[in-house]
Amino acid sequence: MEKLRVAALITLVSLVIVGLVSPVSAQQKYFIKSEVLAENLGSPNIRIVDCRRSYDDYKAGHIPGAVYLNVLEKLRVSGRGGIPGVRRMMEEEEELFGRQLGISNQSMVVLYDNSGLDATRLFWELAVGGHHKMALLYGGWTDWTQKNLPTSKEIPRVVPQPFIYNCDCEVLATANYILANLANPNVAIVDCRPPEEFLGRKKHPKAKVAGRIPGAINVYSLMNWENKTYPKPPDELLAEFEDLGITKDKTIIVYCNSGYMGANSWFIFKVLGYPNVRCYDFSWFEWSMKDHLPKVTPDG
Repeated sequence: MEKLRVAALITLVSLVIVGLVSPVSAQQKYFIKSEVLAENLGSPNIRIVDCRRSYDDYKAGHIPGAVYLNVLEKLRVSGRGGIPGVRRMMEEEEELFGRQLGISNQSMVVLYDNSGLDATRLFWELAVGGHHKMALLYGGWTDWTQKNLPTSKEIPRVVPQPFIYNCDCEVLATANYILANLANPNVAIVDCRPPEEFLGRKKHPKAKVAGRIPGAINVYSLMNWENKTYPKPPDELLAEFEDLGITKDKTIIVYCNSGYMGANSWFIFKVLGYPNVRCYDFSWFEWSMKDHLPKVTPDG
């Protein structure tokens, strides 16, 4: 019976993009409905991860069986050259995913938050590690509670699992990769930061200079969502992207300051069926620090 329930969940994940089921999005399915997850609570091969930023909120109530991870604090570290907010080393990711979260390579992972950014960052990092059996809870914690679905204060015991990191380098971009493709008409570079940072009117305190990568197109990641955890209709998003020249026949490279908003936009592009999408997670923090890399800055 349990095997049938897990099989049903995995099948339903490929069928239940609420509000996103359309011919243009049929190839990529990344969402699961709250009701479907509720029907499958307790299935042994499902690992639910609560990615909200407050552990106190988690302790006050969470989806039954969910483990907790503060993505902003625990998943990212300072990289080479002091670049903040980058991925952990492979061995550290294996430890985090397998031993601390109880995710195996066979686990069906369901992620949720209430911010619209944290769960998608973990989603992308799992994809980098070669894990693709996962879904985002459509509407996140907000949707779950609005539908009065079960919650729990019990902190589940994590059973460590073997997680073997198998890097999917097709979802990554590096500074050198971008530099080599700046003039490539088949590559679209998407800056996912707020417009004032894209234009150089403001900069993150950890960036060396204000500005952007030459040729980048600005699509602020949070503008792709309604109420943070509900994506805009796919036809609307596709029309906006295509008007900007961000089309499915191109390789899409997303970046922000540290890959956080970039990972969020990477998720949206994958949901919409874009086949080739890479996230530059070192992003503007690294690019701004390297003098040899070309930049568009306010002072010219």
